[in-house]
Amino acid sequence: MYELDKNNQIVDYFTKFLILALNICIGLLSIILIVFLFKECLEMINAFIVNKTVKYNYVVEKMLVAFMHIEFILLIIQYFRKNYHFPLQFFIYVGITAVIRFIIVEHYNALETIILSLTIVVLIIGLYLLKRFSLD
Repeated sequence: MYELDKNNQIVDYFTKFLILALNICIGLLSIILIVFLFKECLEMINAFIVNKTVKYNYVVEKMLVAFMHIEFILLIIQYFRKNYHFPLQFFIYVGITAVIRFIIVEHYNALETIILSLTIVVLIIGLYLLKRFSLD
């Protein structure tokens, strides 16, 4: 009986250690994302100040990359607020933003753009179903 309790204690300590290591790595990842977010913003500001004729696609692409950084940072915040759980809806938001960014940047093939647009529709339907039938 004592041996079983000791094994459970070891497993409990190891589990707590893994959660701590995971939380430290996710915290470091959030700091890295914040640094890259500021880098994107500074590059946009620099492009406006130095190069007064900034291309529309460049600005939109940089803005969408910044939004993706923001969404990942919000995903990490929700991870810590939801008791170490990643809400699925935030992954769908990131997916929608990523597909929109890809369409804006690489919109030269009409068939590919239509397929990617349908992907966005599927993601939005999935998000609706998740919110409608979620137990949270």
